[in-house]
Amino acid sequence: MSIKEKVMCENPRTWSHFEMCTKDFKSINIARYEGENSHAYKVNYLDVDYVHPYMIYIVFVKFLGFKHTYKPMEKVLYEIPFQYQDYYCMFSMKKFGLNFIINSKDEGIIRAIFKKIKNASRIAERLLKPIITESIDNGTVTIENRSSILRERYLYCRELVNNIILNKERGKYVGLDRLAVVFNKRSEMNKEIFFNTQAMLDAYFSFQEHILILLLPFTNIDFKEKSITHLINANWTKKFNEVFLPDKSPELMKHFDNLRRIKELRNKYTHGGFEKDKGSIYPHVEGVGAIPGELPSDSEEMFTFLSTKDVKFKKVCEIIDNFESYLSNSNWVRPINILEYGIDMRFDKDYILSLETAIKSDENLESFLECESYMYDREANMDW
Repeated sequence: MSIKEKVMCENPRTWSHFEMCTKDFKSINIARYEGENSHAYKVNYLDVDYVHPYMIYIVFVKFLGFKHTYKPMEKVLYEIPFQYQDYYCMFSMKKFGLNFIINSKDEGIIRAIFKKIKNASRIAERLLKPIITESIDNGTVTIENRSSILRERYLYCRELVNNIILNKERGKYVGLDRLAVVFNKRSEMNKEIFFNTQAMLDAYFSFQEHILILLLPFTNIDFKEKSITHLINANWTKKFNEVFLPDKSPELMKHFDNLRRIKELRNKYTHGGFEKDKGSIYPHVEGVGAIPGELPSDSEEMFTFLSTKDVKFKKVCEIIDNFESYLSNSNWVRPINILEYGIDMRFDKDYILSLETAIKSDENLESFLECESYMYDREANMDW
């Protein structure tokens, strides 16, 4: 059953609205269109309701069934000629963007056409929802790999703190003529270390949650049983456990516990500066005064973050570096190499099988990455 047949069957009322909305559009032969006196416009530069190129294709080809050419030549993905009232038009999706061609210079007509298409695309989105949901439930999805930019954000914040600490250790405030000024300078540096360490932790765990999702195809998870959207919405602890299974490895569990400790620093200031449970409550004890509701069990108190002076930046970085060093010497090194290559991650069964083959050896991995790079360049440059 085609997409059109499926949506017509499952949602006939919405489909009738779609037909009403698109009744002024007619399919034509491209040969007839080419004989018309036409004007070409870059859609991005038009003052019209923007419609994504993939929705143009869905509306005119998948739903309306219009005649078109797909990959007719290099640098062109598709060409869809059509008639709107008495006007002959064509959409041409090229390497540098979507072109709209029409045998008129009337801006009012152009805006009217795009308004109609925009309305049709909104109805098409409603018709597609069950199909999209089914694809997600089956795991036939792609997730964009944004690990590089997320990691860069973490490293940027880390470098900021490193530089502040270096300046502090080198005595950049030396030479200031008053003790109060020196004290204020030290205080400002401590605050900068504190704030930027928090930003670094935010960035790092954001990066880590991202790669945990991208690593899911390398696990044995059945995406029909465990929805990808459910895993994306899960917290860091759930993601980490699903992917790395730390309870099966004492060494990995140690890294997990250490990461969890520094993550609580981030969580505290993400949730209004409050510790978990009774950690931010100070009950009154007669004859003593207010004391912490959660008494410290760790004499080292590496990660209290109660004040700017409590930041143990080097220890935090050591925990992160030790975990990443562990991964780079584990069975996860090849999957992580794939992510570092910038490849968007597919979750369908055929692609997962190709990933399983790729990580069996360094030779397989190199061949896989070369093939992915070639296919990406070919698609990006529209070299058919």
